[in-house]
Amino acid sequence: MKVTFVNYYYDKDIPIDKYLEKYLAIIGWCKALADVGLEVKVFHRFNKDYSFRHHGIKYFLVKDDLVNDLKWYQDPKLFHDKIKTEPQEIIHINSFRYAYQASLLKKKISSAKIVIQHHAEKLSHPLKNFLLNKFTSSMEGFIFSSKEIYNEWVSAGAISFNIKNAEIMEGSSNFITSNRNEIRKKTRLTGQPVLLWVGRLNENKDPLTVLTGFSKLLSDFSEANLYMIFSENDLQEKIESFIKQNSILEDKVKLIGFVNHSEMQEYYNSADYFVLGSQYEGSGFSLVEAMSCGTVPIVTDIPSFRMMTGYGKIGALWKCKDADSFYEKAKLLINQPIEHESEKALKFFNDDLSYPAIGRKAKLFYESLL
Repeated sequence: MKVTFVNYYYDKDIPIDKYLEKYLAIIGWCKALADVGLEVKVFHRFNKDYSFRHHGIKYFLVKDDLVNDLKWYQDPKLFHDKIKTEPQEIIHINSFRYAYQASLLKKKISSAKIVIQHHAEKLSHPLKNFLLNKFTSSMEGFIFSSKEIYNEWVSAGAISFNIKNAEIMEGSSNFITSNRNEIRKKTRLTGQPVLLWVGRLNENKDPLTVLTGFSKLLSDFSEANLYMIFSENDLQEKIESFIKQNSILEDKVKLIGFVNHSEMQEYYNSADYFVLGSQYEGSGFSLVEAMSCGTVPIVTDIPSFRMMTGYGKIGALWKCKDADSFYEKAKLLINQPIEHESEKALKFFNDDLSYPAIGRKAKLFYESLL
């Protein structure tokens, strides 16, 4: 079976030698498909024409005369013409933002089965939902990280219910587990237990609720420490002020800031629990990375996190914006043997969220379309 990945967006400032570092999810997905025996090609709009092989997969980077971030109504004709030069069976398009472009490609290569994968896009104005439904009506399949998010889109009229769909993670992690005590000597994370936050400091991630819940948790686990890694710091001043006003947190919360992705495996392996207060996620890359290291999740009860925790079988799910819920669920979980909970998280990752699991699920879905 031939599968072609199509990517319309590209980072206009990224050089060729950084491509593999930038697009880890694309690389991971395609290798997973190749590992289960599929013939995979990648077509990606880019700032220059270039082609290469990686893991036996042919990558075609294609320069055209349009901006890197296409407007919804633009027709990347040169790009589509390049795709048409290769034989096509399954075309996998990343992001519903390019539904119009997908409909143009379907007209150009009508024999191909086209799948669009959801990548955290949110529902919009009813008129935009109507247009999205119109543009995607000729597609053969949709992929969402969560069946619940798919159902929300169907209910809003953004996509049609009679088109096949699958629940598959949008990306995974290649991190591996290491001995926690040994790794902590390097990262110097300490605490009984160690909690780790990895995510932007913004309203959606809701760090202040997590901090409030953590302050309550310290009454039961006085030796616990919370480490916070983040790239965007919209709420950092509020967080620092909150910590100063709550003296119990001053020596217990460590604001690490930005950490290179190549170093994150060590931090995940140094933590016992992963915490996040998200009110919406398309999936959750930091969560899946944490689970790949056996770090146990304490995350909000939202559709994507429900799927990623086996609907509550792994770790703990707590109510959004509810510090008491965080405290109660975290307390129950931390009182369980950490070794057992860590093994459960790692097994679920391997069985359902890893790249090999993605490859197996995607292959079955593609086969169902032919």
